[in-house]
Amino acid sequence: MMRAPMLLLGLLVLAGCSRGAEPPTAPPPPKFAPPKSPIPQPDDVALTAQVEPMSLAFAGTLPCADCPGVRTELTLTRKAAGWAEGTYRLVETYLDRGPPIVTKGDWTTLRGDAVDDDATVYELNPDDPKRARHFLRVGDDQAIRTLDGDMKPLPKGLPDTLTRAR
Repeated sequence: MMRAPMLLLGLLVLAGCSRGAEPPTAPPPPKFAPPKSPIPQPDDVALTAQVEPMSLAFAGTLPCADCPGVRTELTLTRKAAGWAEGTYRLVETYLDRGPPIVTKGDWTTLRGDAVDDDATVYELNPDDPKRARHFLRVGDDQAIRTLDGDMKPLPKGLPDTLTRAR
């Protein structure tokens, strides 16, 4: 009876010394036919989406209650590509009145005004309702129109448009 456990122990020792089974090898990668035409590189691919400029500049003369007008230059600069907000620089020169007044601050984009729920409006000073000013986007940023405090167009006949400067 002693022989059976010894035989079993001997077999276990031999099994431990023997080389184990080979790990399975990965199957060879599938063979694909090479592409029939070269893969287009970035230079070959036409741009499908128009890239928005980082900075928009507008200029024109807006109405003034007691002077010939206010020469206005507004530059909107985006925080980053694709953003609908950023900082602005507004230069207003009251004609026949002296040096220009420069104002800087933040701007954002709003959807809708008092007339059109789908209008795009640039709002200067969005965090300060007392200083907020609104400009309606015209076309593809070719111009903007100033809006009154209720986000309505100015009365007909008054100059209200700043055109794209660059």
